[in-house]
Amino acid sequence: METLETLWTWTPFLLQGFGWNVLIAFSAGLIGLAFGVPLAYLMRARTRWVAGVSQRTSGVIHHLPTFALIFYMAVILPAEVSLPWMDAPLRVAAWFKVALALSAMQIGYVSENFSIALKAWRDGDAAKSMLFIPGWINGFLITAIASSNASVVGVNELVSRCNTVIAATGQTDLMIPVYLYASLFFLAFCFPLAWAVGKLKTRLAARVGLSRPR
Repeated sequence: METLETLWTWTPFLLQGFGWNVLIAFSAGLIGLAFGVPLAYLMRARTRWVAGVSQRTSGVIHHLPTFALIFYMAVILPAEVSLPWMDAPLRVAAWFKVALALSAMQIGYVSENFSIALKAWRDGDAAKSMLFIPGWINGFLITAIASSNASVVGVNELVSRCNTVIAATGQTDLMIPVYLYASLFFLAFCFPLAWAVGKLKTRLAARVGLSRPR
């Protein structure tokens, strides 16, 4: 009972941390779209060497080790960037560095799958091209879970705050309950989206089947 009361007391603090996980995932997803979609168009370019280079680039980006990228971004990128039109330097937050690192997987995934969707659209199969949407959402959910690695570079997200709770209470036996409780945050966020994506994918797949010539 005492454990439940402790978890409930710290819930607002943990929820604020989970907000950073969601922000990182959304940012990585948007960066993935911003760079992945143009790359997909290049992969479908009529110029053979452009398409070939773009496909190889997509494959390399997609398979970059995410965990290592987080460390590289944290070390390589400066904490502040000076821009000519700004009086004060622009701060590069740690969470944004993590989002950039996680966006590599998104860029590769988006470019490969949007390339397939683009071909389907050009072939007149609109239903098949729409399968890109549930696929992108699934990729976003994977990124949301991977955002828990942000704690290793000092981002004050959910996992980091779990460690703070354990240290603040001084209860080492609270470690398992706190981490299990934190996993419920990810489950509550991801499960409804995964369920909706499954339904959407089933409907789109049915439309693809109906649109095929018999």
